[in-house]
Amino acid sequence: MNNVAGSGLNEFYGSAEQLRAYHARFLNYAIAAPAEFPILDLGCGTGVFLELARERGRAGRGVECAAEAVQLARAKGLDVVEADALEFLRGQAASSHGAIYCAHLIEHLAPPDARALLTEAARVLTMQGRLIVLTPNPVSLDVISETFWLDPTHVRPYPRPLLERMMRRAGLEILASGHDNPPGLPRRVLPRRLFLRIVLGKHYGAMNTFVVGRK
Repeated sequence: MNNVAGSGLNEFYGSAEQLRAYHARFLNYAIAAPAEFPILDLGCGTGVFLELARERGRAGRGVECAAEAVQLARAKGLDVVEADALEFLRGQAASSHGAIYCAHLIEHLAPPDARALLTEAARVLTMQGRLIVLTPNPVSLDVISETFWLDPTHVRPYPRPLLERMMRRAGLEILASGHDNPPGLPRRVLPRRLFLRIVLGKHYGAMNTFVVGRK
């Protein structure tokens, strides 16, 4: 797996406030997992999701390959390991985590590594554990025609039906899935987005996909 994947300081992911608002949308899925097991954040960046979990009283650990992001996360008192996400998973005991959060990481992986990541995540989850995966939505022309390719470390998109199928094959039940937009879109672009949504239908949809699986 390429060590540039999921760089926590990627300029395309928004401000700190926008990141908190975005990740907070998915926190309850992780909080609903068995509380006696820790939450694992793969490609955790500077630890935004881990901070949110800590504020809710949940223990968590992050994995990040970008050294600068790891230093910033540790400065917040977070438990973050500088490592490759897939290699880290392979070193974890089975049924050792309650939830795994994987935001904007899988698109940095070729299909064999993506399948391996999901399989290892399912193995590491305890029963009733949750896997939350976020990735760009290639159904949107805005995403697939330009924004996806602005990050040169992206390998390929994973459409929602494919991601759901891969997660089922890894042994997970799909609890929820859908598309959404990151917070903080400039108000001036909203009328244009609404117009294009009406004209193009689903092909000018939300920018991101999410899928939540349960073991």
